[in-house]
Amino acid sequence: MGFIAVNTTAEFVKLDINASGTFATPALAMADTANVLTVPALQDITVNATPGTFEWQQLDALSSKIVTTPSTNSLSTNMVLDDTAFFTGNGSTNGIFQITNDKTLVYFRMYWQGSTTGDKYIEGEGFLSALAPTVSATAPVWVAPIDVLVTGNYTQGTV
Repeated sequence: MGFIAVNTTAEFVKLDINASGTFATPALAMADTANVLTVPALQDITVNATPGTFEWQQLDALSSKIVTTPSTNSLSTNMVLDDTAFFTGNGSTNGIFQITNDKTLVYFRMYWQGSTTGDKYIEGEGFLSALAPTVSATAPVWVAPIDVLVTGNYTQGTV
């Protein structure tokens, strides 16, 4: 059994988004490479796949009962802002600021360990949220958290 290392050039985590239109699947959106924007300078990323739960107690039981409800899925990341990715975008995909401001549906693919043949990814669709760029005297470059609030399930695949 091996671990998923991301500390060499060919194994970097990568997040691609496409907000250029409506596609039948995220895979078709990623195939539209002229409009795919790679989110640059990721500092960290968290994949959330959290099933909801409903919990109750009964008078005839010593422990709670729990059933699952629909999951809340999201990606959370922090990025050092890049002028092109933040304001301009790529092809028909606007920059991250405009996508968030316009509440545009995005299709995404997050590569776990690079994007060469045999590498794994998850993909889906959702909305960008939690955009809150900050800068300070001791951190003199703009940094922003970005969440992708996923509508529906993730799908996984291999490059």
